[in-house]
Amino acid sequence: MAKKYLNFVFAALFAIFSISQPVLFATNVYADDDSTEQSSETEEEDMIHLQVEPGKKSLYDLTPGASYVDYFTVRNVGALEFNYEVYATPYSVNNDEYDVNYEATDSAYNKLSEWVTFDKKTKTGTLQPQEAVKVYFTINVPSDAAGGAQYAAIMVQTADGNDENATIQTINRIGMELYGEVDGETYTGGEIISNNIPVFLFNPPLTVTSLVSNSGNVESQAEYILKIWPLFSKETIYNNEEQPGSLAIIPGTRRFSSSSWDGAPKLGIFWVEQTINYLGETSVNHKLVIICPLWLLFIILAIIFLLIFRTVAKIRENKKNNKVIE
Repeated sequence: MAKKYLNFVFAALFAIFSISQPVLFATNVYADDDSTEQSSETEEEDMIHLQVEPGKKSLYDLTPGASYVDYFTVRNVGALEFNYEVYATPYSVNNDEYDVNYEATDSAYNKLSEWVTFDKKTKTGTLQPQEAVKVYFTINVPSDAAGGAQYAAIMVQTADGNDENATIQTINRIGMELYGEVDGETYTGGEIISNNIPVFLFNPPLTVTSLVSNSGNVESQAEYILKIWPLFSKETIYNNEEQPGSLAIIPGTRRFSSSSWDGAPKLGIFWVEQTINYLGETSVNHKLVIICPLWLLFIILAIIFLLIFRTVAKIRENKKNNKVIE
């Protein structure tokens, strides 16, 4: 009888595997959806579109007591003319997820906004559609400025479009992150706090996470490499080693990071490896990851439970029969 149930269990598991096998190592393919709603041409024409280039500017070797002149570009990529103005604000982050804070905080690393002045000719102005302007600014570094990192954000704000016939009137704001490094006593420090890979997932995507800290007084870079193999293959199906992820870590902060394999199937078993390189330290985490829908897990557990139950029942029945024979 036990052998009969074993055969039944193996047959059931084989059937489940046969049904699921085609998706074990497949990647998701998405077709274009023609039904996607899009803004009408009229609405698109009425919108104000502001662009700032570049999104971040890094200035190294800032000498205390010296002045530096630089510029960035403000571009009108919409269909309406608009007025603009620029100003500098402090730049910091609120938490490990790096939610940006443009308000003044008690930090030694966001004084840079106090050192920035703008050319009066380009601090405010009007831009016609598809027109661009170079906005010049000067950084006056105090003679007693401490060595190390400094952060600010240069904000560009638009007023209402000048077209009275526009159906939408908006006020937009966009910022450029400004990073400066002041000459003086600088040092690096920090650690890789965590490098996590999940063992079991009910649904894709497959996401790995990490947390690193910066205890130095200059910005540091963390590098993230993710590799994924099928269970029975040595050929990677995802590998960003040639173009690894990279994140900047602000002094005095910790930064949480997550990387996802969006092509993960709904069912599969994979080897996953995340490598983090940070300040000369390397952390490698290598794990077997199972992706299994909850309904399939219940079926497997039910079959296992049935197998155990019937095996125990058969053992008890055999013991009872042996006692009767004796």
